[in-house]
Amino acid sequence: MKGLYLLIDAFVFLGPLTRSFEPRIAYYSKWKRMLLATFFTMIIMIPWDILFTLEGYWGFNSDYLVDIYIANLPIEEVLFFIVVPFASYFIYEVMQLFFPINFTPKLMHNTIILVGAFLIYASIQQKGMYTILVGVTLGAELILAGLWKVKWLKSFFRSFLIMLIPFLLVNGLLTGSFLDNPIVWYSESEILGYRIFTIPVEDAFYCMDMMLIYTAVMQTKWIPKFFT
Repeated sequence: MKGLYLLIDAFVFLGPLTRSFEPRIAYYSKWKRMLLATFFTMIIMIPWDILFTLEGYWGFNSDYLVDIYIANLPIEEVLFFIVVPFASYFIYEVMQLFFPINFTPKLMHNTIILVGAFLIYASIQQKGMYTILVGVTLGAELILAGLWKVKWLKSFFRSFLIMLIPFLLVNGLLTGSFLDNPIVWYSESEILGYRIFTIPVEDAFYCMDMMLIYTAVMQTKWIPKFFT
């Protein structure tokens, strides 16, 4: 079906958008900061995406695309880095509104540092480039978050666990669940080969990698006044 990937992007975006103007949530009021968070997420993640596409580590099925490309990426893939963080962080905001968590225990910070170090070590023992890169970058981000003792880390993991529910649906569709062929395919030599239904397990770490960047920008106080 031509345009299916674009429809998935629209579905992901419109869900939280329709709730963004509720007075209690007022998600729309953070649009300046979201622009900045989206910018930083895209300048980090899109070059990675372009490189892996060029190397054939993953690719896209043109049967489901609208055939508009930016820097070798389908327009739908570029939009992915706008709509998915937007929708995912919405979960964080809603959970903080109704069930706020305003601290992260010291023990969790120390544990996250150890988890990050182990993730880096385990990843560099692998052969697949997707496995190595996503493991090393996520491990480094976790170590930095632990060292900086960010207060939002506990609430981040809570919202991420909830986010895994729509993640299974959306990423499941992208990787071939309920379809004759996947919209996004992966080179088996570049991944571990373990899948959650049709989803490479690395995709969950990739998503966490992306959302840690986005959340860090949304939560930081060290940004220009215009974006506050």
